[in-house]
Amino acid sequence: MADSTEKIKVLVLGDSGVGKTTLVNLVSNTNSKPSWTVGCNVEVIYHESREYSEFIEMWDVGGSLVHENSRALFLRGCIYHGLILVHDLTNSKSYTNMIRWALEFAQHGEKSKRLSREAEIGLLQGIDIPKLIVGTKQDFLWSRSRYTTDRTGLIGDLNAQLISVNCLDHLQYKNSYQQQQIANFFDQVIKHKKNASNRFNRPFRSTTESPAPSTSRYFSSLDLGFSF
Repeated sequence: MADSTEKIKVLVLGDSGVGKTTLVNLVSNTNSKPSWTVGCNVEVIYHESREYSEFIEMWDVGGSLVHENSRALFLRGCIYHGLILVHDLTNSKSYTNMIRWALEFAQHGEKSKRLSREAEIGLLQGIDIPKLIVGTKQDFLWSRSRYTTDRTGLIGDLNAQLISVNCLDHLQYKNSYQQQQIANFFDQVIKHKKNASNRFNRPFRSTTESPAPSTSRYFSSLDLGFSF
């Protein structure tokens, strides 16, 4: 088990309305109807693989610009071991905005002046925890074009895996490629957390080894429901 003095936390960021809460409900196998997130919601899942059996907290932070100041409370002074960036496959702006979210995370929610491209690249490459980019609303791709053009030219600097998923189809998700990739991501998160604890916070280094098959199961939920 991981060090019980520090919980394993995965932060979920993205524009308002892209489906972050629906994604978290899918991963945690929760069938409740998602609502607009004000502040932060936390879902606790039990992740089990050949190597690890751990509880993981998924911190779903509201993406509305109206709550920008309150959102910073969850980015300052909090330690996260994994980062999931969510975008809407039918909304090109939400894909481009992932860079803004990653930079906000790298700067711990602090507002800053316009950065140079070199500074942005440095911040993105300095995010040394496992990262996963998830495109939602895959079920709309039959009727709409997929917008994944990297207009910033910076998505590659995140060094994150990309997957797409239909968050509303829980049956299709079960035992799917997407479920396996998310489970593998959780394995990386746990491994990073253990390495950070055992090696004095040395940066995570991805490996080329094929991860062992793993699964994640819903255990319980905690709705913080902060209002500001």
